[in-house]
Amino acid sequence: MKTEAAMTVGTKIYLFHSGTEEVRKTINVNDVLTVYREYPPDFSPGSTEAGKVRILFPLGDYYFKGEVVEGEMQPGYLAKKGTVACFITSFKMDSHQQ
Repeated sequence: MKTEAAMTVGTKIYLFHSGTEEVRKTINVNDVLTVYREYPPDFSPGSTEAGKVRILFPLGDYYFKGEVVEGEMQPGYLAKKGTVACFITSFKMDSHQQ
């Protein structure tokens, strides 16, 4: 079973989100989101942090491109700002893929 290498500072990543108006209003270019290793049940401040990611620009309706600015992360980790969150992924699914 192959495991993916950790994404470290400087790595460009994709962040998948729901595409809702709340996400578009909350997450902006140059925002720094805290990344969690696992899904914190209540997103409490005591949850384990894995690092931080800076939003570079939006990509379509469901993705942001970002850059790791602190720590290490892997696909499946969760980046959070306020009450919204994105899944960290190492790829962007094209709209024609299912």
